[in-house]
Amino acid sequence: MKELREVAASALLAVGAVVWLIVVPLMFFRGLLMAYGIGLGSGDPAAASPTFTWARWLGAGIPVVGLVVSATTRRRGWIWFYGIGVVVVAVVAGVRWAQTHPGPPPPPEPTHCVERSGGGNECPGD
Repeated sequence: MKELREVAASALLAVGAVVWLIVVPLMFFRGLLMAYGIGLGSGDPAAASPTFTWARWLGAGIPVVGLVVSATTRRRGWIWFYGIGVVVVAVVAGVRWAQTHPGPPPPPEPTHCVERSGGGNECPGD
């Protein structure tokens, strides 16, 4: 029974690696082709949205699940592989978050005269 679990865990980790390294990038590529209307779609980005959503979930979820499975079955090589995958996913997610969440807006310009000590002022239009 223990051998069957070891074989199943090894097979699961190997299939996860293949899906993460080959299928997920192909899904992103297919989504791009659909969004821009190159051969597979009408050029409607909304039509490609489910493909991108699945690719994002699989791209982030497979390394996490693989890391948990490899850590619980104590497979060091797979721990390294999926651990590096989790780090890559975290970096990509952080960069993407930073791109979609800009910093705070600059302070507004004064709309009236502001007197400063020493005789200076900031008046709009001066």
